Amino acid sequence: MKRLRRWVLASLGCVGVAISCAPGFDPPSTVNGLRVLGIDADKPYANPGDTVTLRMTVTDGLRDAEGKPRPLQIAWIGGCFDPPGDQYILCLPQLIETFQSLGNGGTSEFLGLSIATPEQDGEPSAHAFSVELPTDIVSRRPVPAEGPHYGIAYVFFAACAGTLAPASFGNDEVPEFPLQCLDADGNPQGPESFVPGYTQIYAFGDGRTNANPPTTALTLDGAELPTDPADAPVIPHCDVTAEERRAASGCAKEDLLASCTEYKLAAVVPDVAESILESNGATGGALREAVWVSYFTDRGNLDSPIRLVSDATKGFQPEFEATWLPPSEPGLVSVWAVTRDQRGGQSVRRGWVRVE
Repeated sequence: MKRLRRWVLASLGCVGVAISCAPGFDPPSTVNGLRVLGIDADKPYANPGDTVTLRMTVTDGLRDAEGKPRPLQIAWIGGCFDPPGDQYILCLPQLIETFQSLGNGGTSEFLGLSIATPEQDGEPSAHAFSVELPTDIVSRRPVPAEGPHYGIAYVFFAACAGTLAPASFGNDEVPEFPLQCLDADGNPQGPESFVPGYTQIYAFGDGRTNANPPTTALTLDGAELPTDPADAPVIPHCDVTAEERRAASGCAKEDLLASCTEYKLAAVVPDVAESILESNGATGGALREAVWVSYFTDRGNLDSPIRLVSDATKGFQPEFEATWLPPSEPGLVSVWAVTRDQRGGQSVRRGWVRVE
């Protein structure tokens, strides 16, 4: 899954992220706006002719003027297969033609649009979209001199806390994305309210597959967190406000937070890393796919939010927890673990904590 260039802070597929020590900004692990946490496919590697179902996990850390969850619009756009050089940007002319035909009363099987009605806790349900791969997605491409014979499909998506509308552009312009997100007054929204991006689906001539790495549980200090907010464990708050945490840095921040209790947040992920064909390590053995977990929270602070689960040569790493510091304000807190492998597999697990 990728966010498009003008919006990107860091690729959600990165194994490591450099976090600045400068005060004044919330880290990427803090969900303080609209966020697409993951796009998972039921078949990360598919076969020609397969129907692949994608599911978006989206959450919003902002509320409207009345303090209520913001309604969301979700769009999916498929139908771009095997662009030259596998470059997603070369899909855009095709997407523009799709929207132009819709404006002229046409229809498209490659477009999905839904209105996400927030639940009481503010979390919209996951949204799904299915795309059928052409039967010749691999065979129509020449067999490479080396490496696997494959085809690729791109599916674009957009999440909007507002109203989705066609992007405005001139006759000689190609926009970075064919949709924009508008507020109630028709003003374009920024990345805190609009998340466009894309994901890839690969199909291989040799029929290879890839399974999603499961996240079977999420624990806080060793106790499994519930998926139902009504069952959330209760823990004390930390007196240090979010503003004070952002303003302090280095030793000053350590002293400021010394009176607060930290908790170990850990995903439960089994050793499921698969071997990678055509890849060998220094000793001649097959390399395994890298697997890592990214942690997120809508309140509080996370330390070391991206942790390696399985190394390509060293294998499974038994310790991959993060440290979570509760917020100063009481209320329900969401925490997430997103487990990914380097070949496009992923899974998302959400847990709840109540701070008093």
